[in-house]
Amino acid sequence: MNWMRLFDLRGTNLWLIAASVGCNVIWTALTLFLGISVLGSGESAVAIVQLALMVSEFLGPLLCGWFIGWMAADGRGLTYGLIGSLGSVALILFTLFSTGITGLMVAVVALAGGLNGGLLSERRRLRK
Repeated sequence: MNWMRLFDLRGTNLWLIAASVGCNVIWTALTLFLGISVLGSGESAVAIVQLALMVSEFLGPLLCGWFIGWMAADGRGLTYGLIGSLGSVALILFTLFSTGITGLMVAVVALAGGLNGGLLSERRRLRK
């Protein structure tokens, strides 16, 4: 697989790429806001919030990548999923960079979610 082809924007709909990035940024902002508000309430549920953040940051880009790739239906679902999840990664690294390995793990999980969502949006070719 040529990984650089995933970043090639020729043949993609730029409005759908912008929608994918926007969807991921909104999802991540809401998730981070809810996680930080739970931690700020004085509860000592750090491990649960970290787990919920990981699951949420996998499922959000997965759903955004799948939906945008499904809407485009042009065979470039991986591109929409990957580039869209970069919006989540930027916000995660900006917010959680000081937490160390946790921020990096959440960023990698968001990238994996975007790639999986884009892959799920690809139409399967029938074997003859």
